[in-house]
Amino acid sequence: MKMARGTLYLMIAEVMFVLSGWAIHIVAGRILGKNFYGVFVLLLTLLTQYRIFLASGVHRAVAKYISEDPRFAPAVRRQALRLQFIAGWALCGLVWVIAPSLARLWQNAELVGYIRLTGFFFPIFGLYSVYRGVLNGMKLFGREALVSIVYSLLKVLFLFVLIHYYGIAGAVTGYLVAIVGGMFLARFLAPSGSGETGAPFPIMRIVRFAVPVMLFSFIISLIQNIDLYFIRALIPPPGTDSANSYYGCAQQFSKIPYMILFALSMTLFPNISSLTARPGGKQKAAQTIRKSLRAGLLLVLPVSCLIGGASSNLIEWVFPTINGGGDALRVLIFGQTLLSFLFILTTILTAAGRPWLSFSLVGVTLGIDVILNYLLIPAYGITGAAAATTISSAVGAIAAAGAVRRNFRALVVPSSAVKITIASAIVFWLTLLINPARWMIPPVFLLLWAIYILLLLVFREIDKNDWQMLKSLIIKKAS
Repeated sequence: MKMARGTLYLMIAEVMFVLSGWAIHIVAGRILGKNFYGVFVLLLTLLTQYRIFLASGVHRAVAKYISEDPRFAPAVRRQALRLQFIAGWALCGLVWVIAPSLARLWQNAELVGYIRLTGFFFPIFGLYSVYRGVLNGMKLFGREALVSIVYSLLKVLFLFVLIHYYGIAGAVTGYLVAIVGGMFLARFLAPSGSGETGAPFPIMRIVRFAVPVMLFSFIISLIQNIDLYFIRALIPPPGTDSANSYYGCAQQFSKIPYMILFALSMTLFPNISSLTARPGGKQKAAQTIRKSLRAGLLLVLPVSCLIGGASSNLIEWVFPTINGGGDALRVLIFGQTLLSFLFILTTILTAAGRPWLSFSLVGVTLGIDVILNYLLIPAYGITGAAAATTISSAVGAIAAAGAVRRNFRALVVPSSAVKITIASAIVFWLTLLINPARWMIPPVFLLLWAIYILLLLVFREIDKNDWQMLKSLIIKKAS
């Protein structure tokens, strides 16, 4: 139940993260317009790539080694902070050097200054990720969620103020100021640790684990965004900026399943890591995997079907000044759903000490995605980009599921997967049939969600154990 409650805390934080992102994109779309909004989305994807590249590997390493033996927490934190400080400033310098080349590739010389400004995100987020890794490794999920929520709120506040005065440069600066605030809060909430062993923790141990995890996470993020980069490079002017804006809108909706399951990965990782480190813990880990994958499928598949079924109307309602990309979203939402399960499955493998296997799986997926983007975008435009992501993510998810099955003898029970898929497909068909528009979308979505729950009850897929877990998340039991 502790893992379930921790997942709820982090899921709330991810919801806040998603909502803050929505608020930022909606306001930016209205202020910047169709032409400049595409540039804004491009820069945000760069910030995401930086965050993933520098933060994920060391964050996971800190969480892993602290969760395995909390006595090493102070030593692990010291070494990780040293590593992130050096790497962060080195990568910031690298961004300054390659900025002109990126601007030429993306057919806009004015991007150089904006790209260089994003480089300062590296050193700040590196330190932030270490403190969040400490909280995650000690399983202080409530504090970790609080840090994420405060960062999301600061991001909205500063961006809203600065974008009015300084446009795109103000938007990027708002992100930088917000992460500084988040870093100081995470440092304040991260405990210094107790019962320290006194023995130094080898920094190379962090590096050896962090490098494949870092590369893995960077590639996962690249799969999410490389279609946007190909659109920018392959669609010639004057349609480049409009295509970027349309696809940016589609991406904003399609990443919702990934954000939801990211919270699950944050609690699943330290639990699988600690279980597999114990003698005889693999059986318990297999049980945790079955429950977690089923819960993820129950939650995200109907969400994806609702978004896919109402794709064009959703974009028209939320982004009226841009209003494009509905056909791409209908395909991309399922690609991002498959990618989110690829992420969960490879997170399990990484937590079990197989980071290079995870890296190999996502590396192959990226290679397929690159080839398909190059072939499909010239012929089918942004819908071709969405198809490339969907096909490659399907291949990667199937391969990762096979690897987890071989290592743990555990996946979603086939009968459960079939029932959830059928119920979600019915929801998708009803959404297409009703075709809700504008302010009718929320009530129709609620109605269809209720129908989904009813179908699961009819199929006997939801039982008393599910209700008991839901109750435990809402009502804290007396000790």
